[in-house]
Amino acid sequence: MLQFNKKNKLGSGRVCLHVTEEGTSIAVSRLQGTQLQLQLCQYFSALDIAESPDIIQDFIEKNNLNGANCSLVLNASEYQLLLSEAPQVSEHEICEALWWKVKDLVAFDIDNAQIDYLDLPEDSAKHQGRKMYAVIADKKKVKARVDWAEALGLNPIAVEIPETALLHLVTDLCSGVTGTSILYLDSEQSLLMLMSEGNMYLARTLQYDYLERMDAVVLDVQRSMDYYESQIGKPPCSKVVVLPQQESDGAMMQTLAINMGVEINSVDINQLIDSLETIPKDLEQHCLLVISGALRLDKKAK
Repeated sequence: MLQFNKKNKLGSGRVCLHVTEEGTSIAVSRLQGTQLQLQLCQYFSALDIAESPDIIQDFIEKNNLNGANCSLVLNASEYQLLLSEAPQVSEHEICEALWWKVKDLVAFDIDNAQIDYLDLPEDSAKHQGRKMYAVIADKKKVKARVDWAEALGLNPIAVEIPETALLHLVTDLCSGVTGTSILYLDSEQSLLMLMSEGNMYLARTLQYDYLERMDAVVLDVQRSMDYYESQIGKPPCSKVVVLPQQESDGAMMQTLAINMGVEINSVDINQLIDSLETIPKDLEQHCLLVISGALRLDKKAK
């Protein structure tokens, strides 16, 4: 998403960080041949950090990560994702043209906004013009995150949003023509992405605690799949993939299976990545976004 004019240390892998009110997650990758391998990941709760303010700095130093390439995944309060018709302008004018389309919808100070965009496939609208997502970031908050990473001794080279971070992990799960709904569950902000042939066609944020409102989750997924079929014109979604890994017989998975009428799967991240060690389920719950972000190959970056 957001890139920096800094020297990218090619071949050194990367560190990925994600900070929320609940805590900070970190994942580290190394290049093995042509692929990135997950070396380690760690989660520090807000309580851990309050009790030991230098705990993240100590982690960086202990694992010899000073100077490593670093990417940051924004949290829900730091960005907005707004769907818009694609402006009919040259590529270098897209951001400015998009700004005029979405500026009245920005939830924070527009003078403190930074804009980027996610291009959608050419067949992303059945009855209307081509669509794209405007990504509006809070410039001050992004700068604060970048300054913090630099203070840790890291080399920030990119800032991502959760949607793009997840794409590194789930694209191969959605290679078929038939649609797949990716449902990433998080107490702060869950994400729903509808994909086909490795491409994202629709993304929505669910800004509520899913554990307290499973009826709302079911309704949002159903409405999104209906929109995907009727307005985008894609074949119906045949399955929902739930991340992070859930117990298949858990109450939440049963609720989805009973109400959705499509296949409901939950995938263990260890089946999707190359990792030095098996990622335990409790760590996967906290670190899935940064694991995916750390496994982004720079040559695939857009």
